[in-house]
Amino acid sequence: MKKLYTLILTIVALSFLSSCDIDNSQAFKDRYNNPAKTTTVSCDKLMTGSFMYGNGYTYNAYWRMYTWDNYFGKLAQTIGFSVNSGSMYYINDGYANNRWTSFYDILRNYRIMQRQYESESAEQQAEDRIFLALTEVFLYDHLSQIVDIFGPVPFEKAGYLAITGDLASSYPAYDSDVDLYKMMLTNLDALYTEIGSLSGTIGKATQTSLEKQDYICGGDLDMWQSYANALLLRLGIHVASQGALASEGKAAVAKAAGRKLPATWDESIKVHADFESFAYWENFRDSWKDINATASQKVIDAFQVTGENDPRLAVVYFPNEDGNYFGMHVGETSQEQNDHTAAEEYDKRYYARLNYATFTYNNLFVSPVFSAAEAWFLLAEAYQQGYASGNAEDAFKHGIAASIEQYYDENVNGSQEKATSPEGRYFKKFAAADIPSEGEALAFAQKVWNAYSDKMDAIMTQKWAHFGITQPTQAWTDIRRTGYPKLDYPTDTGTGVKFPNIVNRVKYPNSENANNKANYTEAKANVGDDSESFTLFWAKSLK
Repeated sequence: MKKLYTLILTIVALSFLSSCDIDNSQAFKDRYNNPAKTTTVSCDKLMTGSFMYGNGYTYNAYWRMYTWDNYFGKLAQTIGFSVNSGSMYYINDGYANNRWTSFYDILRNYRIMQRQYESESAEQQAEDRIFLALTEVFLYDHLSQIVDIFGPVPFEKAGYLAITGDLASSYPAYDSDVDLYKMMLTNLDALYTEIGSLSGTIGKATQTSLEKQDYICGGDLDMWQSYANALLLRLGIHVASQGALASEGKAAVAKAAGRKLPATWDESIKVHADFESFAYWENFRDSWKDINATASQKVIDAFQVTGENDPRLAVVYFPNEDGNYFGMHVGETSQEQNDHTAAEEYDKRYYARLNYATFTYNNLFVSPVFSAAEAWFLLAEAYQQGYASGNAEDAFKHGIAASIEQYYDENVNGSQEKATSPEGRYFKKFAAADIPSEGEALAFAQKVWNAYSDKMDAIMTQKWAHFGITQPTQAWTDIRRTGYPKLDYPTDTGTGVKFPNIVNRVKYPNSENANNKANYTEAKANVGDDSESFTLFWAKSLK
């Protein structure tokens, strides 16, 4: 048993050191004892470890933005990008593998946490159950994301090598994405109730540890309930309109719509870049400056649908030298894009750029995990589709208002460093007095609602624009399941093109074929022989 425990510690230590790029920060060391240097583990520290394994896809960190978000920003057309590039619809296998392994790092840590919990006395379990429950909510957030990207994935049998030490039995079978969704809907509903019942029952020492270890919600169990319920609402909506779980999805939506959800930016689930020295702003600057800074014309169109500028337009983008907002779009030819971005035109850019004060040079950018705006737009869709009882127009207007509040807060309350390059003119910081009042935001939102004859188009397009460059994977998921916003997907005719047409899912990473071949071979038949054009059970085919 001692040898097995040593193996567990070694695997955890090595995998953590290989997958986490900020493990040297003092904030992290204070919250998670390096297993290689301790003989004890605890559920509170393991909770933080799970959060940190998911860090790169929870925070808007450099790797995620430069690789993952750049790719999905193209698929969702929330960023400006070059057409006919040869890689418009192709994702590097290394990027897919990084997302895959990040999730399984979270899962492995959670399995160790389960084992630790099971070994404890009843008295200790009564205190530690809260850490397990919160980690499970976080786990389902990330599980749902990889299911939405890949389809069926290993879960029930996965993550146990550090527990068993048995390499031969450690190659997990794939679970049906239908079964995984059904499980998450059931368990998130139960977790919402359980977290509420645990609130006020844990001891003072546990509460103190929770506040220290939980850098997502700071130990606020009301927020964790809101997080669990918001995920239930999101996942219920995902499957409610079509597929094998439509009835289960509608039931989940009806239940979640009547419970606790984030209603304002302050109530949103988010992670601050400056939380106890978790300094990510340089990563933001490098990634957004490098490749994702050019505006998307489709997003600009959404911000100008009323014929006047949305309050968010100036805080998200900075106009060109003539004061115009032009963005890249797939209707342009490669030659037109080249002409607009010619080197000699650098100081007189044709395309609008990100407002650097909001994004690239914002030291304290707040990473949204689940925003109030998303919750309101989900409610608007639920009401519009008849999944729950409520006023879709009112929810939609609150979604716009929450989105305006979020983007202005990022700009006004962030800590910025002005650019010293010629791009410094793209830096515009607003004052608190410039933030639209709630009444002004709702009045503008009314105009946006009135501008659309198709109200589902209104809801989904404005939600898509809200996700923008910060949550493009969610934007792409919404496009696949609803067909909104209506986008054109031209054939990529660039040199060396691998995927000439729009994809419906991401192929499994090559590591699965190499390391889990038997199970991969069996599973790939369920997704069209691992085809990127295969349509997942809850989605519509994009063509």
